[in-house]
Amino acid sequence: MIIKTDQSTFAHYLEDASGMLGANAEKVYIPETKEEVSALLRECSEKKIPVTVAAGCTGVTGGCLAYGGVILSTEKFNNIGRIEDWKHQQQTANYNYNDTGLPRAKALAMTDNRQETATIRVGSGAIVNEIKKYVLDNGWMYAPDPTEKNATIGGNISTDASGGRGFKYGTTRKYINALEIVFADGSYAEIKRGETFASEDGTITLKTNLGEKILHLPKYNLPNIKNAAAYYNYKNADLIDIFIGHEGTLGVIISAELILIRPFEMLFGGIIFFDKKESSWDFVKEIRELSDKNKKSGDVDINAMSVEYFDKNALNLIKPYYPIIPENVDAGILFEQDCTKETYDILMEKWVNIIEKYEINTDNVWFASDAKQQEEFRIFRHKIPECVNEIVKKNKIPKVGTDVAVPHDKLHEMIYFCEQKFNENKLFNLTFGHIGESHLHANIIAATQEEYERCKSLYLEIARKAVSLGGTVTAEHGIGKVKHHFLQAMLGKEGIEEMRKFKLSLDPANILGRDNMFESVERYNKK
Repeated sequence: MIIKTDQSTFAHYLEDASGMLGANAEKVYIPETKEEVSALLRECSEKKIPVTVAAGCTGVTGGCLAYGGVILSTEKFNNIGRIEDWKHQQQTANYNYNDTGLPRAKALAMTDNRQETATIRVGSGAIVNEIKKYVLDNGWMYAPDPTEKNATIGGNISTDASGGRGFKYGTTRKYINALEIVFADGSYAEIKRGETFASEDGTITLKTNLGEKILHLPKYNLPNIKNAAAYYNYKNADLIDIFIGHEGTLGVIISAELILIRPFEMLFGGIIFFDKKESSWDFVKEIRELSDKNKKSGDVDINAMSVEYFDKNALNLIKPYYPIIPENVDAGILFEQDCTKETYDILMEKWVNIIEKYEINTDNVWFASDAKQQEEFRIFRHKIPECVNEIVKKNKIPKVGTDVAVPHDKLHEMIYFCEQKFNENKLFNLTFGHIGESHLHANIIAATQEEYERCKSLYLEIARKAVSLGGTVTAEHGIGKVKHHFLQAMLGKEGIEEMRKFKLSLDPANILGRDNMFESVERYNKK
């Protein structure tokens, strides 16, 4: 095991994309085996030394940042194993999802289409982009497509990352078939999907090398939409799901078995510019309904891979770089769909027909039909946060960016509420994101410290509004150390106490991921 004690040699572990300052640690441990992790956690538990798990340090909520104690880096667990085709396996399970995108507990069935799915074992410190490239070079695809490709797979699992193509493929959770985890007492377990489920009252058994742990899941209610807030506790939860999205608070992930699918043959897409944002919302609603129907039927028809939104302010911000954006545009929608050579013309015609139905001149639609043009779309999407970051850097004041999601039928109300609040407060803002999942990112940008304080207060109002509409305060970035009050707005004090109690049942010394998701018991008791 490598141990670093000179802070000048591990400064890169003390910053991420959250903008949080003051991170510090006594040491950085870089283990190479599960046994080394086990021994370290056992010792830290006995001495009550806080342990923060880190690797890529690419998060936006401070979850990987230590404030005291030691850092455990998983960077040496970066192995990428051999792809295992279904034909080489005796059994597995096809993860069945309900219409909300949430797993239907115990609805696991043997797949008859074994040639279309495979698995691969990877270390938790493996880089997502390297995994995706390796499997693609070997005829498979790891479907989750988070924006930050240099993140580690362990970090993605700990936050249940998603990304732009989550509209079709879902979040990381859907593609995790097994996890190898070390717990705070030094015990460890291999948890496989489909083997252990919670009872009706939320009791579930975790079998480790040191014996069984009887766990009792929290009782709060989570929304039936895309959600990355709180410990997973849906009815009859699969044990593995409890450790996806735990933000480094329940154990240390050593490795994961990922589910792979066959890659698409071709991809096309477009960016559509609308004179009225309401028309873009109606367009998305129709595309969502068509995609849901055709996904189930298997028909050669509209079945979007991604549906992304850009409001007027976002488009105006980058218009100097993209003269293709029309004057007086009110909103933009980016769509992508996969296809084959045989279905390309059929599907393109269907998209053109529905675009024209909304009285959009196709001359004002930016189409992309090859890899080079698709890369231009990626650059287009990233240009917005790049420009935002330039403003933030110039102002020397952090931005405030929301991560809320709401049920589809509440999206209009959510957007109108935000716009009203932005106008009332006269704050510069822009909104973009995953509208196909009713999950948008509003960026509120302050020019002064006084405006920054108002931005933070406004974000809390927005989070509370999302919760009142049956939504979530975070749909993909997690809570980390910066959104405690948002999670409390969603779960109430009782819900937070349930989370604390559940964490302590797995981590009695409370060493792992202190202050991630909620304030630690130690800090809370000092108030």
